[in-house]
Amino acid sequence: MSRQPDDRPPEYLILGHITKDVLDSGYRLGGTAVYGAVTAKRMGARVALLTSGTEDLDLAGLEDIQILNQPGAGTTTFTNEYTPSGRVQTLSDRAVDLDPDLLPPAWRKAKVVHLAPVACEVPFSAGEVLPNAYLAYSLQGWMRNWDQAGRVSPAPLPASPVPAGLQVVAFLSIEDLGFDREELGQITSRFPTLFLTLGSQGAELHQGGSVEKIAPVPAQEVDPTGAGDIFAAALMVAWQIQGRPLQQAARLASALAAASVEGKGLLGVPSEQQIKALSEVYG
Repeated sequence: MSRQPDDRPPEYLILGHITKDVLDSGYRLGGTAVYGAVTAKRMGARVALLTSGTEDLDLAGLEDIQILNQPGAGTTTFTNEYTPSGRVQTLSDRAVDLDPDLLPPAWRKAKVVHLAPVACEVPFSAGEVLPNAYLAYSLQGWMRNWDQAGRVSPAPLPASPVPAGLQVVAFLSIEDLGFDREELGQITSRFPTLFLTLGSQGAELHQGGSVEKIAPVPAQEVDPTGAGDIFAAALMVAWQIQGRPLQQAARLASALAAASVEGKGLLGVPSEQQIKALSEVYG
């Protein structure tokens, strides 16, 4: 599954498991790492990915993305069921924890580093080996527990410290909080810039003690999987790589996330043509 690392530093580096999302007909690739990497690539960024999974994974759809596969048994595998009260998720296999010390020297020069666990596989301290990057924390993957049967449930964010002195932004959804805002104040005290996604209700930017609403973009929902991941990746590329102002980048990210729910799985990730068209309207 690994591909020879490029000597050029990536612009967008992502750490997280590629997952197998089980379907009635087999499986499809999933995980924040996949949705984020594909989005960033289609937005024109040079993308690299540290992950772990079995060598037989079919990586169709991840062409032109540099991939370093950390050796280890298993591939993180989820079954997702969507109900009126939210997603019911089951974890049936898990790849090994990721080791940031394995990152090639060129990759450590990435402008944006997206820490994107799905099952607590990325150390909270990973940014310590990437002191020059702007770090994006997708908190969802650290806010999960699973029982012996693999049934996933919300969990508090670990108390592990965020590396000091680094540029950091965080992303999470209202579903990650179990639709309960009680813990939100504690999280925003640790992440002064944080985006809370609200599904069809848009998103909120929590920054410096204030809250700014990011308006939703209408969409006909077919499959919401990956929308929050697309929002995070699109925002970081638009903001930190393409140089858009933060609020403008957030509007474009909201539009791309909305467009993604109108297709299934990776087929929903906006194409380069869609991204260009939506950029003219929202970006």
